[in-house]
Amino acid sequence: MGLMDSLKKATGLGLSHGEHYNRAFEKGVLLGPTMYGEAVKLFDHAARKATEVGDGETQARAIANARLYSFIGTGSPDHLTDLRRALDTIPQIEAIGSQTEFIPTDTLKVEIDARVIEQRIRGVHDDQHLELAGLHQNAADTFRQIFQAPLVTYRFQRSDPHTETAQSRYFFHQGLANWHQALNAVLSDPEVAAEQMGKALASFRQCQDDAWSGRAQTWLAGCRQRRTCWLCHRECQGATVHFSSYAAVVTPYVAALVTRLGQDTSSIDLGSGQIVLCRTCGSSMERIADQFAAQQAGAVRAELLGQLSRVTSVMDDLAVRVRTLEIRSVFR
Repeated sequence: MGLMDSLKKATGLGLSHGEHYNRAFEKGVLLGPTMYGEAVKLFDHAARKATEVGDGETQARAIANARLYSFIGTGSPDHLTDLRRALDTIPQIEAIGSQTEFIPTDTLKVEIDARVIEQRIRGVHDDQHLELAGLHQNAADTFRQIFQAPLVTYRFQRSDPHTETAQSRYFFHQGLANWHQALNAVLSDPEVAAEQMGKALASFRQCQDDAWSGRAQTWLAGCRQRRTCWLCHRECQGATVHFSSYAAVVTPYVAALVTRLGQDTSSIDLGSGQIVLCRTCGSSMERIADQFAAQQAGAVRAELLGQLSRVTSVMDDLAVRVRTLEIRSVFR
């Protein structure tokens, strides 16, 4: 390579649009992740040069790489739309970190589509279970299109452990779709909710997500529990949702009486001193207790305010007397 060629490579002056494109790899991509930001600037410059000479393919490849490395470097979803649009016009693109290895853009486009859905999920409140179930199902269906494919961008930008294959992310989102279906159904039909959570548990196990598997297993066990309410004697299904335990005085006599009458002994706990109440009875008792507490607090507040008023009056009277004594002492 001559001196002029070396100067061109170093400064970028006098290079063709194709040489600018190659320079983005040499001065950016191939130097490692710390230089990806520089690569973005060089790809953008190469895209402008390609536009000036009417080379649409190089322009599209440069734009696609600029947006790809922008996302890889920053994680900002703002780059995904332009990246997806640029990928539509080219059949393959260089693998991240390489200039000679290529990947098909059809697979990468589906991955980007799924990422866009995941970004929409982040904008939905946690208690919007039906909407979240639908979005997670859409994400799962999208990843299913590239089920066996390795993922491209997730090892650089991730929010969970499922970064290797589309298959793993498919099961992860399928599990979350069923999870939110279960949470949506539990208030009206615990059996349906348990069925959905069972599917969620199976999916989390398929993608080897121990944390979510544990949460689903715990929730499912509680949802399947049945207890008889101590007050209304109706059997309810769904611990912490449709029934809960409340502190009470439980004597051995009461425990023996329940057994002798053939009633549900699981509705009381002699050891911890608790009884089971359904949500309706329990919430009614809580509201009565809250009302009583508010009344008592109001009475205490009124009494304290009365006493404070009397103390304030006495203090004001004392202040007047002190002031009077001070004035008399001055004229003596």
